[in-house]
Amino acid sequence: MSSLWCFQCGAEYQEGVESCVECGVGLVTEAPLAPEDVGSSDEEQLAYELHDWSFESRRMLDQLLTGAGLPHSWQGATMIVRADDEDAIDDLVEEVEHAALPTLDPEAEHTVYEMAEWTSEQQSRLSNMLGMAGLAHEFDRNGDLVVNADDEEAVDEVLDRLEDAIARGEPDAPDVIHLHDDLQFNDLLSDAFDSADRIKGNTHDHEAILEFLGAEGVIGRLAMPYGFERDHWDRVLTKLAALRNSLEEEEPDDDDIVANARSVRDELVQII
Repeated sequence: MSSLWCFQCGAEYQEGVESCVECGVGLVTEAPLAPEDVGSSDEEQLAYELHDWSFESRRMLDQLLTGAGLPHSWQGATMIVRADDEDAIDDLVEEVEHAALPTLDPEAEHTVYEMAEWTSEQQSRLSNMLGMAGLAHEFDRNGDLVVNADDEEAVDEVLDRLEDAIARGEPDAPDVIHLHDDLQFNDLLSDAFDSADRIKGNTHDHEAILEFLGAEGVIGRLAMPYGFERDHWDRVLTKLAALRNSLEEEEPDDDDIVANARSVRDELVQII
């Protein structure tokens, strides 16, 4: 019986297993390389930080690199390659990024949001958050945001979340929690991780749901913790909020809950 591997953590499985128990990502047919086996000992290496990519996008890139015969290795969400292959790998990275971006439906009704009072940095943050939420969008020639009308409610939630985050950046913003103890922060993330992991296995685990909603409610009001980049922290908040929203739907969809719980778990496992 042939073996399969998780490209990201290197775990080996027997044929018939579809995804890695630890990472939740689909398996590949070729054993992944160790970092020290990428190129010769005297060749320079490069690291691509792909934490903001989905597992599916990283797997797509892994398969493209394998098909192109480009040696590479993974350390979590960090990809190690030969420096000499940088140009070829950049082309494949761009290919995956374009394939993963949602696009507007030209036949659908669109909603336009005026962005005149938004700074370019705020628009960039908004675009990143919409992309992470899987919401198709673009900016028109006037700089206004255009989205599919069917996504308006979801876009409004992202806008509200970003506006709250911008407000939390103000020194005297109300309802902002400033933690001065790293252990408190780690405990909150651990609670969110553990409860999301349990929800992934049982979408009706009421104790886990209450624990997650409690942790998310506090994390969502935190000032950005020290050591985080803005895009990274926005991504954490976006994924936590997506799980909260799916749990609070009038008619919760188990598949959506499981997907969002897995997304939270996969994001937080990189932090805690």
